[in-house]
Parts: sequence; structure tokens; C-alpha cells
Amino acid sequence: MITTEEIAVRVYEMLMGSDVRTMITGVIDYERNDYTKEDVIIVPHAIDGEDSVRFGQINVNIHVPDIVSKHVKPPVYRTDFPRLIAIRKQVIDVLQNHYEKGSGYNWNIGLINPPIKEPEHNEHFVSIALEITVREPKNNQ
Repeated sequence: MITTEEIAVRVYEMLMGSDVRTMITGVIDYERNDYTKEDVIIVPHAIDGEDSVRFGQINVNIHVPDIVSKHVKPPVYRTDFPRLIAIRKQVIDVLQNHYEKGSGYNWNIGLINPPIKEPEHNEHFVSIALEITVREPKNNQ
């Protein structure tokens, strides 16, 4: 039974083989470690259980440090909309309407969230939901 973690590996491979890898200052990964760089983080979520057609979701989060204005005291941190938009566009171009031949699953771009402040860090992130459909033959033994 295929899971979102297995599909997340394919998402990772596709992003690593694209221009997204070189356009960001950080990494494409499953976890965050350095909050000072631009990262693309793949987060597998739940998937339905045993039906022959199952639905799940993977979120792809794009993190970008805020722009800091040091000319005022205390410094002011602002959302870097141009970078969030540019990286999100490239990620969507790579991942939209994907059908994995021979594997029985596909995904479409679902909910696209606006920038969200990362608590306790001077950065914002946008989230793209990959809505997954898995088709597996039902085994009636």
C-alpha cells in the first residue's frame, strides 16, 4: 500500500532535478534546520486506508527570510513577496498535474496558502497542497 512518504520521495526527486534547486539559497528537504536561507520543505500528510481509490495530501512549504530594514530602531521585518512568488511559481511549474506512470497515483495542485509568519523566526512561508489520488487494485482474498 503506497503512502504519502513514498510519494514525497518522488516529489523530492522532481524538485531536485529542476531549476528550483539552484534558484533557492537553502535546500530542498523534509525538515528545516537553517532559518536564515530559502528552503523548500516537503511535508507528507495523511492518506486514506484500504479502498482501491484513496486520497491523501502532501504540503510543499516555501520558506523565505524576511527583508530587514535596519535604518529604523528596532529593525523592521517585512515579507519578501517577490521571492515567495517567484519560488512558488517555479515549484508549481515543476509539480502541477503530475501522473506517475506505472505507479497508480497522481496529484494536482490544491490549496495555495498566502504567506504565513513562521513563529519565532523572521521569515514567512507559503504552502502548496498536492492533492493525491492513489488507485490500487483491491485484493479480495
